[in-house]
Amino acid sequence: MARPKGTPSYLHHKASGKAFVRIDGKNIYLGFFGTKDSKAEFDRVVSEWLANGRQLPQTENCQKTLTVDAICHSFLEYAAGYYRKNDEITSEYKEYECVVRLLHEHCGRIPAIDFNRQSLKAIREKAVTKGWKRRTVNKRIARIKRIFKWAASEELIPESVFLHMQILEGLKQGRCPCPESEQVLPVPIEDFEKTLKHCPPIIADMARIQFLAGMRPGEVCALRSCDIDCSGEIWEFDYKHHKTKHHGHSRHIWFGEKAQRILTPYLMSMEDDPEGYLFSPQETVLFAKIDKRRKRKSKVQPSQIDRSKKKPKRKPGVKYDVHAYRRAIQRAAEKAGVPQWFPNQLRHTRLTEIRKKYGLEAAQVIGGHAKADITQVYAERDKSKGISVMLEIG
Repeated sequence: MARPKGTPSYLHHKASGKAFVRIDGKNIYLGFFGTKDSKAEFDRVVSEWLANGRQLPQTENCQKTLTVDAICHSFLEYAAGYYRKNDEITSEYKEYECVVRLLHEHCGRIPAIDFNRQSLKAIREKAVTKGWKRRTVNKRIARIKRIFKWAASEELIPESVFLHMQILEGLKQGRCPCPESEQVLPVPIEDFEKTLKHCPPIIADMARIQFLAGMRPGEVCALRSCDIDCSGEIWEFDYKHHKTKHHGHSRHIWFGEKAQRILTPYLMSMEDDPEGYLFSPQETVLFAKIDKRRKRKSKVQPSQIDRSKKKPKRKPGVKYDVHAYRRAIQRAAEKAGVPQWFPNQLRHTRLTEIRKKYGLEAAQVIGGHAKADITQVYAERDKSKGISVMLEIG
């Protein structure tokens, strides 16, 4: 039977895999595309819309029936499509999942319109008892407010529910029982050098490149030959998928002579696949096998020439992610007998060095920061300058 003219269509949101229907300029998500449940939900929404004179039945009674869990479920469906980069869900979505679990534990079954400032304050107190850092508590409370702001914008709840929450301020440093986040300091160069001796060759080169260019861990993991312009004396990496792209910012990273010497063999090996990633776990596994074979003293038996499984449960990926890169660095630091450090501390070390020698503006440009106050966090202030000034002026 043909669909009546002017009836909304059953649509596919490809980014999230969800089905939705657009009515009066609003997207109503129905579930996974192609399923019976989503089609049944589509029929129900359209029938109600037609029965209500081609208007959405957004009445006060309808809003009263929505629970906090229902609001959260709808928001996560929206967030699965919104918080994406390179067709992959970002870490921000995972943060919202954590917030939704907190809401579910505390007040998931109550009507969303009954959620008020005192409810939000109670959740914050619960987060404090969990021992979370002050900044973590403030960020997650802000995400809860964002969920209800979205619900109000979709007319799922009255806007007054969201506005009443805004009065609750964030926790202040020194005026709450929450512990403060530990300051991330630069890694000592001595510890860095000792760690490199125990790293796999590819991980060691990644760390050297990250240090020399002042890169973020995710940026060094994403290096591809097709994104590097080698035509000039200084090579330039145009990182198109950086974390502030949605704010309209660009990110350019430069490689000098030392970094170029490290990158050249990798670029040559990727001539046939310019879109492939320079640093691959597959190559690390291969090099490890070759190194084991080279160090073997006894004769290799015929049955041991190739002991790889035909269908392994886990295969090495084509690209390092930041977690695998961090774990490799920490294992090497443990072997080297130095304090544990994180790859992002290399960025602190390099930007501190650049700021001390060339000034704040240079550190800001190399670090890719839109504002100088962000560079202040990454590059530690040169205390020796303050001391030398006071020695002169008393």
